[in-house]
Amino acid sequence: MVCGTRDNNPDTVDLIFSEHPDGSVYADYTVEHRHQGYTGLLHGGMTSTLLDAAMTHCLFMQGVQALTAELTVRFISPVCTGDKLMACARLLGQRRGIYQLEAWLAKGQQKVARATAKFIVPSQDIALAHG
Repeated sequence: MVCGTRDNNPDTVDLIFSEHPDGSVYADYTVEHRHQGYTGLLHGGMTSTLLDAAMTHCLFMQGVQALTAELTVRFISPVCTGDKLMACARLLGQRRGIYQLEAWLAKGQQKVARATAKFIVPSQDIALAHG
């Protein structure tokens, strides 16, 4: 859903993440009708996916490839199709191979959803690829 580019995944939302000097990342996203749950509203699963993707890309920018081990999402307010959002994430810390991150979706200055997550680097016998 959010992986790759339209060249190799025609169903992707094609998010392009940029990095702030502090290591946090952000990407713009306009809510598409195909991602609605209830009529006119962004599906909660898509909200969770966008937050997870932001945290994953935050790790990518740090040169880390890891898997989501735990994800906690807080839905703050409904999001309508056509809304312009910013997906943001930052690394909170790392301890014993577990990375802790937070992410949020914002509409203007208002956060509409937020998440925290733990990521783990997989064992060497699992190859990860993204693109």
